[in-house]
Amino acid sequence: MKAILVIADGLGGRPSDLDGQTCAEAASTPNLDALAEDGALGLVDPIGPGIRPGSDTAHLSLLGYDPFALYTGRGVFECLGIGMDVKTGDVCFRANFATVLDTDHGFRLVDRRAGRLETGQDELEVALNRIELTETPGVQVMFRASTQHRGAVVLRGEGLSPHVTETDAHRVDALVLEARPSDSDPASARTADAVNEYTRKSYQALHDHPVNRKRLAQRNPPANIVLLRGASTCPRIPSLESIYDVRGAVIAGGALYRGVALACGMTSIDVPGATGGLDTDLGAKARAALDALDTVDYVFVHVKGTDNAGHDRDAAAKVAFIERIDAELIGPLVDGIDRDATHLAFTGDHTTPIDYGDHTVEPVPVLFAGPNVARDAVTSFGEREAGRGGLGRFSGRVLPILLGYCNWAPKFGS
Repeated sequence: MKAILVIADGLGGRPSDLDGQTCAEAASTPNLDALAEDGALGLVDPIGPGIRPGSDTAHLSLLGYDPFALYTGRGVFECLGIGMDVKTGDVCFRANFATVLDTDHGFRLVDRRAGRLETGQDELEVALNRIELTETPGVQVMFRASTQHRGAVVLRGEGLSPHVTETDAHRVDALVLEARPSDSDPASARTADAVNEYTRKSYQALHDHPVNRKRLAQRNPPANIVLLRGASTCPRIPSLESIYDVRGAVIAGGALYRGVALACGMTSIDVPGATGGLDTDLGAKARAALDALDTVDYVFVHVKGTDNAGHDRDAAAKVAFIERIDAELIGPLVDGIDRDATHLAFTGDHTTPIDYGDHTVEPVPVLFAGPNVARDAVTSFGEREAGRGGLGRFSGRVLPILLGYCNWAPKFGS
């Protein structure tokens, strides 16, 4: 047996998306509809009913883990996902390049994403990695750029703690926040001091950088500060291989999703053109997944564009991307697998409705197809059709269900 799990980030929607239809319902998806006719559908609460999921906690849950027991924060997954070396005791952060104005009252946010910069990140990374913390001696800071405005930071040293607040105010015209300890541990106060010193020095290193002088000349917002959030340490996660005795791989353009999968014991496959955006090469991801099945038992394929369009409140872009998933990813996967020996699951990690532009608590449609999946009466893909599906409504654990169809699930009890 072989298995493929496809997660379309932010797939779910509301009837308010498009004249009484969700984006998934409005999209033309002949390949998903054919799989629905051959398989079974249901609704999955990524974590649990009424719980508004983050992408990191949702993926842990969908992969079969209890995020309430294991989750330490998002930063470590970002760091792992872009290949940073994370050691026990390190404090990891998710980072954003941002645009600020230096005022008498502090740094005022102009653009939290610095115009989603497309070039210059490597040069800015070099400048940031020259920063030395003199006010909090003994703390080393490592920065690595990821895609567009994204990056990650590792603090390394004695007496550090992840129990600090973030510096991102999450809204334009607000002042960049001071990190504060969230408990009474002296290590938390020391870490907050290090974060605040780094924030100030990131502005000093970047505001007059040649990359930003060029951006200003081109009337683009400068990437002149680094915002930190999601402080975390490395969690203790048993590998999926140790639980199911199978090997898996991940294909994802976004660092977070690679990081979660790596923490769970998968190997990462780099695919040229996998950008983590609306322009990602879905056909290349399909080909890489099919090739990977020659050497691993299952592949997890993540696509991000659905969520990007949802956050941008762009219904047309979300519908178009779902149609691309159907034509360029699902179609080639179905054509390329051995239908008699392969199971496929398709779902999302949360709902991102167009009118709200962020994650909400509604469940997401989930589809399973393969030789051991009993067909239900549903013949097309979408939220309301999934609500009529034979799988009903359940919480998390999509990957364990998929692996169970392949007869790989361990027995609970004697």
